[in-house]
Amino acid sequence: MVASKIKFIIFTGAAAVALSASLQPAQATNGQLPACIGTYKCGMGGAGMTIASDPTAAAVNPALAARMGNEAILSVGVFKADVERSLTGTFANTTGGRQKSKADTFANGSLGVNYRLDDKKAVNISLYPGAGGSTNWLNARTGAGVGGGATDGTDTNITYRMFNLQSAFAYTPNPSTAVGAGVVLSRQTMKTNSLDNTFGRDENLGKTQTSYGIGFQFGAVHDINDKLTVAVDVHTKIWHQEFAGLKSVFNSAVDRPATLAAGTDYKISPETQVALDVKFVLENGVKTIETEPAAEGGFGWKNIPILMLGVQHKVTNDLQVRAGYNYGKSPIDSEHVFANVLYPAIVEHHFTGGLNYAVTDSMEFGWSAYWTPRAKKIDSGQGDSFSSSNAGSTLWHQQYGTQVSLKYKF
Repeated sequence: MVASKIKFIIFTGAAAVALSASLQPAQATNGQLPACIGTYKCGMGGAGMTIASDPTAAAVNPALAARMGNEAILSVGVFKADVERSLTGTFANTTGGRQKSKADTFANGSLGVNYRLDDKKAVNISLYPGAGGSTNWLNARTGAGVGGGATDGTDTNITYRMFNLQSAFAYTPNPSTAVGAGVVLSRQTMKTNSLDNTFGRDENLGKTQTSYGIGFQFGAVHDINDKLTVAVDVHTKIWHQEFAGLKSVFNSAVDRPATLAAGTDYKISPETQVALDVKFVLENGVKTIETEPAAEGGFGWKNIPILMLGVQHKVTNDLQVRAGYNYGKSPIDSEHVFANVLYPAIVEHHFTGGLNYAVTDSMEFGWSAYWTPRAKKIDSGQGDSFSSSNAGSTLWHQQYGTQVSLKYKF
């Protein structure tokens, strides 16, 4: 018991320092949120909020901590984002024609450590990307006659990063039910030279701003029978400080929106399991995200539903393979394309795969990868003045990436 506690403390501290120092997640796939966390869930399209696959599963549903033993996992990876634009209209800078964002390669990673207090209780610590996005255009979004973006080097880029630390506690009141709760601490950074909705300039454009936040997560999982399991999860908004130096660009704090989720899995056989999760992202709970761009300086995003479907199959006692599909509707509709040129979160369909292989009784290697078809969104011109003045402006977005993990039981 003492040795396990020492390993828990040492691994958590060392891995947290290494992960936070080396990884800077900066791109998201379900709106501004990551589509999945860790190799196990990412191999299944993000599905599996009923499955205690690895310690980072508690970041998806804290109740799962009660269904795991003493174990830790570290995941690292990389992905590419191919983002392009073609702008037209009164406000637009059309110099360069169709062009690609220079921000295209990003790190990805997560950490989880689970520790059992006794047969019914467990604690968990997880570090993972909370949100993010980045573009860097060669030419400004706005033209020379609209605030001078095309001539003074502003209105070309944004880099937004959020990293979360969740501490969770889980309890098993009976053999078929587990409940859990987590406290989420968050650190986010923002660097942008975006003009505000009046095409004005904040004095801190291009300077990195940092804010901290806190939120809460509650989950439960229940076995209906030996084949069917269900789960629910509520993740509150993560309330952040405002970016003090960018108040003219963002009209409120850039909080992580609240989410509501439910999931189920069915064991087709002892070797094969299918999972289905649904999630709703409440973008309209964050002022700067959901308000109209031209009127109040927001992004004009909509609430989004997310569907996650995954399957895992045990090939041998040591090898398990996975496949999945994730659909997250874009929060950006056809009336807000031009307003989101610096943050074009329009990817919707994700196809995933993965596996894990037991190297020893205590060590397990994991891998996952994903690919998205190229998404395209054209401004209809039917929205506010940004839209009506720039009808036909077009965004394209595609992503693909991979990550590996090492899980250790202690």
